[in-house]
Amino acid sequence: MANSNIQKQVAAHQNAAKSLTINRNGSNINPYTNGVISGASNTITMGNIQPLSSLQLNGLNWDDLQHLNPNVKKYEVFETTEDILALSVTWHRLRPLISHGISNIINPSNRPTKLTDSILFKELIQEDRDKADVIRDYYSKKLMMLTLKGQKFSNFRKDLNTFIHGDCKVVKEEMMPLVYRLPEFYEYDVAIDEMFRDLTTRFEGSQIATSNVLTLNPVKKFTVTRKSGRYVEYWLKDSSNIPYRIEVAASNELLHLWDYFFNKGNSIRLDSVIKFTERDGIQYNKLIKWTLA
Repeated sequence: MANSNIQKQVAAHQNAAKSLTINRNGSNINPYTNGVISGASNTITMGNIQPLSSLQLNGLNWDDLQHLNPNVKKYEVFETTEDILALSVTWHRLRPLISHGISNIINPSNRPTKLTDSILFKELIQEDRDKADVIRDYYSKKLMMLTLKGQKFSNFRKDLNTFIHGDCKVVKEEMMPLVYRLPEFYEYDVAIDEMFRDLTTRFEGSQIATSNVLTLNPVKKFTVTRKSGRYVEYWLKDSSNIPYRIEVAASNELLHLWDYFFNKGNSIRLDSVIKFTERDGIQYNKLIKWTLA
């Protein structure tokens, strides 16, 4: 019923439009006068005319009306003159420079707000293009190895695979958030890879969460951002070089106290509940509950 009413209103707008005469610039051909649209009972100035995309009926705009059909999907595609990942690398490089006031982008109005902003094209350098190639090669090889191992891909990795092996200058709008954060993901993944090289990542672990008192040594920490929020990952190891992960919300008011113990680098004794975890062939223990012992 709602769709029927909307369609009637659209038809009414179309019939009204047919009765209008467009007048502009004083021409005597078809009564054109003074930039006015006039009809039997309608007079609308050119400045008041809204494009179809802004037309609203019953709270729906024109785009919504075009997508009432569930068989139709809309995809916005961006085509750029530069590798879109290289532009993301440029922005990733500029962000700390801008925040510390040492970038040549002084005017706040010139700061980028999206990957297609012209300022990124101006600031892009060859090193950004080279790093984009390195990132693309890294994930191409990583995804290939996971495929050979029979690893099932998450939706994120399916999208990543599509982007990495697609046209670097043509990207769907829905991929933009992934591309924006890919340089950040790359730095994290490479750092994790390097850390795991010095740890024991193949060991027998209990599939049931167990309670233990552990003595662990700090290894490294990372700040990560997920859909659920911002977190700090703390990695530690035991005497057998087995890795353990603790995750704390970045908003936790007592985070600085835990940082104090972790940053000292000394052994930390913890009363904890451990959950054996495996991801991409890497095994580690996650501390799901813990207190300083």
